[in-house]
Amino acid sequence: MDFIAGLIGPIVELVIWVVWWTIFDALPTIFYFTAFALLFAASLGKVRVEFPERLTRIGWTGALHIRRPVEGRVILSPALGVIVGFVVWGIVVSAVVIFYAYRS
Repeated sequence: MDFIAGLIGPIVELVIWVVWWTIFDALPTIFYFTAFALLFAASLGKVRVEFPERLTRIGWTGALHIRRPVEGRVILSPALGVIVGFVVWGIVVSAVVIFYAYRS
C-alpha cells in the first residue's frame, strides 16, 4: 500500500506538468501554424506569418508588428500569428457550440 501511496504525488505532478505544457507550449504552436496556413491560403499569398531567424520559439509574447515589404505582401509577426490563430479557433469552437445548442 505504501508503494501506491508513494506514486500518487509523482502522478499528480506529471498531470500538472502535462497541462502546463499544453497551455503554454503546445497551444501557441498550434495557433501559429493555423494562422500560418490559413492566412496564406485565404489571401493567396498576400498575407503571411513569418518566423524571423533571431527568435527561437513561438509563444504568447513577442514583438507585435506588421511589415509591408516592397513586394506588396503583408507580413505578420509570430506573436500576431498566435493571436490570429487563437481567434480562428475561437470562432470554430463557438460555431460548433452554437450549432449543437440550436440543433433540436
